[in-house]
Amino acid sequence: MATSTKAFFAGIGTTFVILAAGFGGGLIMAKSVVKEPAGYQTRAAKSDALSAVRVILPNSAEAAQPPQQPAASPEPIGQPTAQPVQQTQTSAEKSDTARLEAEQRERDRRAAERKARRLAEARARQQREQRLTREQINAPVMAFGGDSSSRTGGGFFGN
Repeated sequence: MATSTKAFFAGIGTTFVILAAGFGGGLIMAKSVVKEPAGYQTRAAKSDALSAVRVILPNSAEAAQPPQQPAASPEPIGQPTAQPVQQTQTSAEKSDTARLEAEQRERDRRAAERKARRLAEARARQQREQRLTREQINAPVMAFGGDSSSRTGGGFFGN
């Protein structure tokens, strides 16, 4: 009896040792895979300094500004120079809005065509299903009924 108890506890101890070694090895391998290289932090610090630069590009919808005239040239007092720029901006805005409205109308027209096409396909599918249902209702039934003449008792399989 004492020998079987010692063997039992030796087996349990061996199992725990094997499990601990397996988990420990897995943990060591996982840490080595996840661990970053030593030079990684220095490279990241250098790249962060470069990513802090922000580039702002001008909006393409803005009208180009006319070149500045030299201060020595006399300007007529009655006519401000900003008026042609404003006219250019308003005409550009009008053309942009007209173009956007035309694109919106085209998208709406295409969407309406797609919707009409889907509805027509749904109606055609429904008509086909109704026609098939009517054909199934009117179809002759091919089955053995109470008619004993169709069965010639020739065995288990009917022959």
